[in-house]
Amino acid sequence: MSSRRRDRALGLDRPMTRRDFINGSLSGSALLLSGMTGSHSAASETVASPGGTVGASGSDPWTGYGGVGDYAGANGNTFGVMSAAHRVRDKTWSQLPTVDSREHYDLIVVGGGPAGLLAAWKFQQLTGGDKRCLLLENHSIFGGASRQNDFLVDGVHLSGAQASNDFAVPEPGSGSQMDRLFKELELPREYSFVQASGIRLATDNYTNMDGIGENLVDVAYYFSDDGKTPVFHRNIWQENLHDTPFGPRARRDLLAWRSRPGDRHGLDDLALDNMSYRHFLQEVKGYDSAVVDMARPLVGLLTGLSPEAASARESSHFVMQRSEGIPSFPGGNSAFSRAVVRQLLPGAIGGAGEFASLLGGPVRFDQLDRAGQPTRIRLSSTVVEVAHRGGGYEGPVDVRYERGGLLHRATAGQVIMASGGWINRHLLVDMPPEMSAAYGEFLHAPALVINVALRNWRFLERLGAGAVRWFDDHRRLGFCGNIRAPMQVPGDTPPVDPGRPALFTLYMGLYQWGGSDPRTQTSAGRAQLFATSYADYERLVREQMNEMFGPLGFDARRDIAGIVLNRWGHARLARPPGFMLRRDGSGNPLDIVKRGYGRVLIAHSELNGAQNVAGAFAHGERAARQAAERAAFDSPPASAR
Repeated sequence: MSSRRRDRALGLDRPMTRRDFINGSLSGSALLLSGMTGSHSAASETVASPGGTVGASGSDPWTGYGGVGDYAGANGNTFGVMSAAHRVRDKTWSQLPTVDSREHYDLIVVGGGPAGLLAAWKFQQLTGGDKRCLLLENHSIFGGASRQNDFLVDGVHLSGAQASNDFAVPEPGSGSQMDRLFKELELPREYSFVQASGIRLATDNYTNMDGIGENLVDVAYYFSDDGKTPVFHRNIWQENLHDTPFGPRARRDLLAWRSRPGDRHGLDDLALDNMSYRHFLQEVKGYDSAVVDMARPLVGLLTGLSPEAASARESSHFVMQRSEGIPSFPGGNSAFSRAVVRQLLPGAIGGAGEFASLLGGPVRFDQLDRAGQPTRIRLSSTVVEVAHRGGGYEGPVDVRYERGGLLHRATAGQVIMASGGWINRHLLVDMPPEMSAAYGEFLHAPALVINVALRNWRFLERLGAGAVRWFDDHRRLGFCGNIRAPMQVPGDTPPVDPGRPALFTLYMGLYQWGGSDPRTQTSAGRAQLFATSYADYERLVREQMNEMFGPLGFDARRDIAGIVLNRWGHARLARPPGFMLRRDGSGNPLDIVKRGYGRVLIAHSELNGAQNVAGAFAHGERAARQAAERAAFDSPPASAR
């Protein structure tokens, strides 16, 4: 069969809404690998459109289809956003024309994810709204990794997380930060989820993964890598791995590994952190290599490294024995970002203030960046340089940023960097040498989240499962996928019917199989992510699902309504052996960066060693309090106004 006929059989010619691609593929993968410094008109349009509408039908052949609604032009790191960031890395931004803008703020927040949004909101609260704050966000909508994808399939609205997902409901009155935030953000403490008849669905996209809570849901395991006819086995852990291809020793060791959550073998934190997880499993525990391979994809997803390169202390956290599922909002943690914006800028989220409008109300983009309001959110604005004026650390801070292909400048009494270390190391041109050296130790790993909108999920019903796990992730895309039990939201709860639409989601890390050098792993994974066009990923998804589920009646051409890729070039702060705890007693680079310098404060969840919304909120509020304390005594010089 010719490649064109094969693509037609897979459904690549069918509208999603259909994207206008160049012969269905990206011309110039080498351009991607070389830093994306070439021009691209569609990408420029995406950067210049703050309303999040560009991309609804596929803004360019790399970003691809973005779904519908406000988030359609902001699925993961888009081509336009990445190109602007690479101009920062390559220091070519200075070639852009400059606008003579002279804005001054008491505080500029760089980054509109949960950390930046909370920092801006808390600063406004703590200063009584008397200080001026500007938040600069490089994507076309706020939220950072806490954004969502939306689909409309056969009249059914489907939402899924782009990345950040899951949350814990805090105990009322506990006094924790999340307890206070749930109250201030007016978030419910009780949630209901609709379950399928006869199939236990996860309420999130992690519970079904090996080591977390797969005993709570129905999972079909696909075995195909032993030269025999592929076969599915259901709930293998609950059946003690009976009727699986694992040999006796592998089966014994896998069950031992799975039954010992957080096993440390009596080792202290320092010893455990300074060995790889592979070394711990095989050399310390004496387990069969099958245990390393079983743990590999989850460790790769959550640490950004394979077990050969990841810290044993960090990796051992992912063996749990959960007794209950993990909740997630329909659009993942976009709900938290939207809740903060609703408090920060009342009227920015449409609706009457009820829970359903928090989750799905339209964003009123014209309310975000209005003159005269204490806090302004400016989208599609990529910061390119941050530096104190006058050579020392006492004066105001100059912030340059690119917006719409033009360079702008603003000054601030203080700056909160709520952006990650992968970009801060290029932006903070006057940071002290110790901080620069600390950032030099940061390694960030990529990840990919794919949301596949299905017209039906009868193939899963035939398996008696809502999740699927496969074991040859070295040659396939990802390692698992699932549909969730939908959260009950008045007026917007998708049906739980195998004959109706649902969202099938794949989370995956990109790492070298068996590689031991963390820097090589992270850069190679990112190169792979950047060098693959949307059409190539779409083809892989369709071919793989046809191969695995075709015998169950699945037809990619007929049953897939849309595919959205969410690429994250720096999704995880990689934690190799010895990164968190040093044998020589030297300072952890995270602690050095956390101090900030001069009038620059650092607030990002990576400072906890792992990126998540709780850590983002913690560092955002810490930085806001520091900024508010200083602002109470500050009087910016007239020359900076």
